[in-house]
Amino acid sequence: MNIKIENWKLLALSAFYFVFAFVSYSIPATEFLSFFRIAGIAIVIVGAMQILVYFLKKDYMRPQDFTFSLGVLLIFGGAIISGKADFIVENYRPVIAALVVLDSILRMQYSMNLIRVEDPQWKYHTLLAVLPAVLGVVLILVDLGGFLENYFSFLLILDGIANIYTVLYYRKFVKQAQKEAMSLANEEVEVMVKEDD
Repeated sequence: MNIKIENWKLLALSAFYFVFAFVSYSIPATEFLSFFRIAGIAIVIVGAMQILVYFLKKDYMRPQDFTFSLGVLLIFGGAIISGKADFIVENYRPVIAALVVLDSILRMQYSMNLIRVEDPQWKYHTLLAVLPAVLGVVLILVDLGGFLENYFSFLLILDGIANIYTVLYYRKFVKQAQKEAMSLANEEVEVMVKEDD
């Protein structure tokens, strides 16, 4: 996992959530048509860049690298969003709630990594991954009536905050792990030098 790239993706998604949480409150849904068409084109461009990155880099043989496949998926998804913008505008809340659910499920990888290394903060990260996922599923499946708009905005803001918290903590966690690994490596070198003496 390229931490820097993943961080920027999460931060960009959080910015989208925050903006859309407030915009959806003040702008009629019918005016979102151009927004979603432009968003679809932007996603296609990001997908094309992912594919370009795959062909420009040299390490093709990493079995867990899905850069090319993800690029194709983004192009496909962006084309659908741009081509079916009218459908998405009519159903934008459940569509974006589904995005929140997917985002939250992917973010569970961070909390699982923290569980594996027995970091005490894993509980908070797990909660911030599971809670938006559950709330998103509720929005998709349950008719919330007049409470829908407040619920939708709260969901986006919550998931945006969860993304930012994950980025900041995980960055700190990775730096700390790298320091500890360097310290351990230095200690091993010192021991080897003493043994040689």
